[in-house]
Amino acid sequence: MKLAFELSGEHETIPRSEVLSLFGNNVAYEADRVLIMNVNSYDPEIAERLAMTHSVIAVATICKQDLNAIYNAASGMDFPKATISVRAKRINSHLKSTDVERIIGRALFERGYKINLQHPEMTVRALLTDDVCIIGKLLASLNRSSFEERRPHLRPFFYPGVLLPRAARAAVNLTRVKVDGLLLDPFCGTGGILIEAGLMGIKTVGSDAQSMMVYGTQMNTGYYGLDCALLIQDARKLGLSDESVEAVVTDLPYGRSSRIQAQSYAQLRSEAIAEIYRVLKKGKRAVVISYTPIKNDIEEAGFSIDELHSQYVHKSLTRTIIVAKK
Repeated sequence: MKLAFELSGEHETIPRSEVLSLFGNNVAYEADRVLIMNVNSYDPEIAERLAMTHSVIAVATICKQDLNAIYNAASGMDFPKATISVRAKRINSHLKSTDVERIIGRALFERGYKINLQHPEMTVRALLTDDVCIIGKLLASLNRSSFEERRPHLRPFFYPGVLLPRAARAAVNLTRVKVDGLLLDPFCGTGGILIEAGLMGIKTVGSDAQSMMVYGTQMNTGYYGLDCALLIQDARKLGLSDESVEAVVTDLPYGRSSRIQAQSYAQLRSEAIAEIYRVLKKGKRAVVISYTPIKNDIEEAGFSIDELHSQYVHKSLTRTIIVAKK
């Protein structure tokens, strides 16, 4: 089957990579903010993990962005007999979404489908992007409001300069860690990464050199009913066995107050990355986020770099997200 992912526009490359990390690499078609994948089956629990996708659609047809072509395509589609509504989304189009909804609804009505705009049993979704119209059954519409409810300043313990929930969840997904896998954040800060991983059913362990941060993380993870193992420790000397975790996600503490027990921040960074390499299982991935160059540190530790993403923060600061494989 073909699944269409309506990607968010909040980052140029991460939404696409997040989908590929969870659903494999069998890309069937790409357009502006839409990625279509060939998959063997659809798992709604995996789809619910996505942070930077608006909706997931089971593709029924792809046609030109022309009302006659859309009508003809919709006339040939087969859906389960159910009451339906039609919703169109203009991503890149000269057509009006209301016109597209009307023409698809008309074609389906003529085939015997009943329209129910208030309480439909099924929603038909149309994505208008580039020169095509992608039509199919809506499988998931991701609840992005839940991320807003978990914004850092709304948690019991707050400290400025931390990742927003969507970015934290996407970073966890980039590791490809599975449910019940063990994820480590050795610079846990206020626990944002651990919260997003825990809410997806991933086991977590976090640590920080500052006891205040560890106690704050304990407050925040407890607030969401999550059981997270927490340690006060130096990230350069982790109290974990070799190859004991399935994934690592961490936001290096540059740009915020942090206890630096090494002789320099550069030493802290390089030795912490070497420790991440030691405790990560072979073949697994670490996502390391930094505001300073870390490519050399990653490679010198023994990692290969799978992906490198950049995210503009403000005029003097750019965030680098590296997906590294052991």
